[in-house]
Amino acid sequence: MHFRLPKPLHGWREFAGEVGIIVVGVLIALAAEQLVEEIHWEAETKAARNALLSEARDNLDAANFRAMQQPCVERRLDEIAALFRAHSAGRRVVLAGSIGRPIYYGGSRDAWAVAVSSQAVAHMSLQERLDFGGAFSNYENMDEVQKREQDAWLKLNVLNDPEVLGEGDWPNLHQAYAEARSLSSRMQLITNYVLSQEALGQRVGRPPNVPGIEAAERGFCGPIIPRP
Repeated sequence: MHFRLPKPLHGWREFAGEVGIIVVGVLIALAAEQLVEEIHWEAETKAARNALLSEARDNLDAANFRAMQQPCVERRLDEIAALFRAHSAGRRVVLAGSIGRPIYYGGSRDAWAVAVSSQAVAHMSLQERLDFGGAFSNYENMDEVQKREQDAWLKLNVLNDPEVLGEGDWPNLHQAYAEARSLSSRMQLITNYVLSQEALGQRVGRPPNVPGIEAAERGFCGPIIPRP
């Protein structure tokens, strides 16, 4: 049995030419679509990179601000230890000021979450992904430790009213002190590492001028044990 192929109306040569034009048109359309997509992701990646670097500066400012408070934190912890010694010796515990706590200033990480969910990070180079991922992991760790430190200091503020403390309160205060001392050491290590290793080429500074923050800082850095 023989089959006869239908002949194009204008011949096979013209048919092949028309098919070639269609194929070339499809290839051009696909190339144009790919080019548009590359331009889109280049713009998205650039915007994400700028936002991440801005957040990096914010987190570096937070690390620097906490590092600047470190001497005050250590001095206040030493004063609290002296109060414990006074109580253990049977002496009256007297404070010249409030226990207070380190001033909390946490950097933002919203841009990192958006960049990851939008897949902008996936279009960066491997080295950039490693750099940003490591830095923001350390920023998150710094913020979590700082929040735990705040909780420990809130417990220590029970010392502000020593006259109403019972003997059952002091073991909890000793536990809060141990937590605050340990977290202070961790914060010192983390902030030093962030400032030295996770700068991402950004310059560090102080946090924005928030009303009352300088007064709170002076209060926390002032002595709480009356001078003889």
